[in-house]
Amino acid sequence: MGIWVWRVLALVIALVPALFVTYAWLSPPLSTPTLQQNHNIQLAQQTLSLGLKQWSQGEYSSAVDSLTLAADLGSATAQLYQHYAQAWQHTQSNSATPHTVLETDRLGWASASCLQQILFVTSELSSLSQATEFIRRFNNDVRLQDLPICIASQVVFVPRLLQCDDVAANTRISCDIAPLAANLKDRQFTHLVIFAKQGKANVHNGIMYLDQQDSYDVLIHELAHFAGFIDEYPLSKALAERVCSGIDSPNLVFQQAEQKQPDLHFWQQQGRSGKVKLTKARTCNNHSAQAYKTSNEMTFLEYHDLTHIPDTYLAAWKTSLQQNHSITPAFINFAQLYEQQNDDSALYWRQRYQTFHQQP
Repeated sequence: MGIWVWRVLALVIALVPALFVTYAWLSPPLSTPTLQQNHNIQLAQQTLSLGLKQWSQGEYSSAVDSLTLAADLGSATAQLYQHYAQAWQHTQSNSATPHTVLETDRLGWASASCLQQILFVTSELSSLSQATEFIRRFNNDVRLQDLPICIASQVVFVPRLLQCDDVAANTRISCDIAPLAANLKDRQFTHLVIFAKQGKANVHNGIMYLDQQDSYDVLIHELAHFAGFIDEYPLSKALAERVCSGIDSPNLVFQQAEQKQPDLHFWQQQGRSGKVKLTKARTCNNHSAQAYKTSNEMTFLEYHDLTHIPDTYLAAWKTSLQQNHSITPAFINFAQLYEQQNDDSALYWRQRYQTFHQQP
């Protein structure tokens, strides 16, 4: 028995090299395009993650080196970050203000009669891919193609300049916009969208705040607020007290408890004449008034993930932008900020606000 065991063991040992040779001959070499591509993808992702970490730690030159390597390995995201990071480094070394609104944007805005001119702004390198994707999707969104809204093709990237509060996901985003004012002075825009790390999306006058978890549908929902649209889900009691008393809105009219019918005065001022079929909205569920809308279906103002925008809403949206009486540009945010500080810079921003409303 012992002799047979040793013979079998010797045979196995003798066959092992042959098995390895056979496996190597039948298997693709490690240098095949597929394996090399997968290796590059994995290495690019690791290098991109390293670059983002270095950037967050203020190691900007090392971060750019890592992003460059990741871009060379085929990462489109790294290439995007590298572009903005290097441009920012260039402005820092030359003590220049970055020219983020391209001449092509200016010409496009003029030819398209862009009544709402929006800049995307962020201090977060990792928000650039989200903002850029939103620009791409907006430019291809057939639902909004007839609206006089334009978004600049380049994001305003301002590292270290814009400080946003570190808040929970369900707390409204708030940022210190004071340092941003000088950067945007004399630039062509009417509204801003600020991309922060975390927090609840909201619109304050002419500035929208989004976080890195927000989808494109959230952008469109909030974009409607720029035109004066009101949410169609039940508002809090405090907010309903202000809104449901009869605020002008393109998408809602209100009937107070003592009234026999909804007040259509604002819609009639906008030229929306004729008989309108109204459906109850849930906006004022926490108020004695009743809100009405023109759609008998749930809309994107009630649930932002609903992609359908009724034609009546699109028509009202366009009218509101054209008449601009109820539109609040971002200039007022800066004017009010400086007025609180008794700073003469408020005069400049107040003038831009007034000029906006003097447009035909």
